[in-house]
Amino acid sequence: MPEKICPDCGKPLRTVFMDDPTYLKTTGKTPHWADVPCETCEQHRVIAEIEARATACEKARLGRLVENSMLKRRFVEKTFENFLLYGVHRERQENVLSYTRGFAEDFARHRKAGTWLLFVGNTGTGKGHLCAAVINRIVRSGWSALFTKTPRLLREIKDTFNRDSEVTQSEILRRMAALDLLVIDEVGVQFGTDTERMILYEVLDLRYEEMRPVILTSNIRNMKTLEKILGERIIDRLFEGESRILFFDWESYRRFQKPLTETGMPSLRPLLKDNGAGGRGGEGAGTGGAAIKPLVKNPGVHGSSHTDGERK
Repeated sequence: MPEKICPDCGKPLRTVFMDDPTYLKTTGKTPHWADVPCETCEQHRVIAEIEARATACEKARLGRLVENSMLKRRFVEKTFENFLLYGVHRERQENVLSYTRGFAEDFARHRKAGTWLLFVGNTGTGKGHLCAAVINRIVRSGWSALFTKTPRLLREIKDTFNRDSEVTQSEILRRMAALDLLVIDEVGVQFGTDTERMILYEVLDLRYEEMRPVILTSNIRNMKTLEKILGERIIDRLFEGESRILFFDWESYRRFQKPLTETGMPSLRPLLKDNGAGGRGGEGAGTGGAAIKPLVKNPGVHGSSHTDGERK
């Protein structure tokens, strides 16, 4: 019998003589020679199926991580690449963008160090965009993250105070502590009652003890006011290790847009011109023009910081 060749890979094919009585009786066939599937091609097919299943599982896992991060539709597509620089403070924006991107790209180290970040600035300055960009970057590397607003977090924990609650406060705190990154947006929107301060402190203190990274955002630029809301101990932890306060001290992107044109559509001011766009946040924040303030034990090494002055 002439040797047969696999039409796909060109390797020789084996043949076997089919004469098993049970097989012949069941199929109604007579004894015959049959080709055995190409072992090389079959091995490649099995490997390809395993890889396809692994890819599908990984894609599903990453999808769950993104879904579990609680990023809403507006923020799912926010990345470092589509963060636009605008106005007269583009250099400060670039500094903040660069630092935040570095935090995300080197998240394994920051995860181990338990780095905390505080984004401070007016609404519309990109704090939420960069928080989402960090989450979108790290979850695609397999880390877990959660984005929540302060009122939502407080409401969820307060709901556990009810006797008929299906979830306990301990379960929520345990879930918060297990995340690789927790982002709490709009700190200061809450009423600032003793109960709310206690809840926030418990969440953040647990993260601190577990050395888990946190990003906080706030529209409150006065550190004394923020200290009253979060407590002195929480603010003090932003002065530890590589933790940083980043100031978004420029005007709102939405306010930077031109009034509606005759067609009723908004247009942007040219980004390459100094058009006198305010930077009202810059003067009000009292940051001395620095977008990023390194918080070190000896602030004189990097120059004075208004936050140090307020914490006397």
